[in-house]
Amino acid sequence: MPTCQNCGKKWTWKQTIKTIFRLKCPHCGKKQYESASSRVRSGVFMLIPLIFLPINAWFGFTVGTAFVLAVVLCFIIFGLYPFILKLSNEQEPYW
Repeated sequence: MPTCQNCGKKWTWKQTIKTIFRLKCPHCGKKQYESASSRVRSGVFMLIPLIFLPINAWFGFTVGTAFVLAVVLCFIIFGLYPFILKLSNEQEPYW
């Protein structure tokens, strides 16, 4: 789970999901940023749906089945995202 770099308090899974798009600490209210290493890991994590495309074509899933599987996959990714998120006080470059 992510830890605020300003106040040092650990966020819960629920708090992280609530603030996933604005990343504002629920304890101290300070803006946090996703660290560069976390962005790289989450980028690799978000490539999982691209792996799904050839599997979909190979098995010949119907559009409805593919849509349901994609929605389930998105829920799984967003559910696991707080476990790979690392925070920083300032925006870090990728390199």
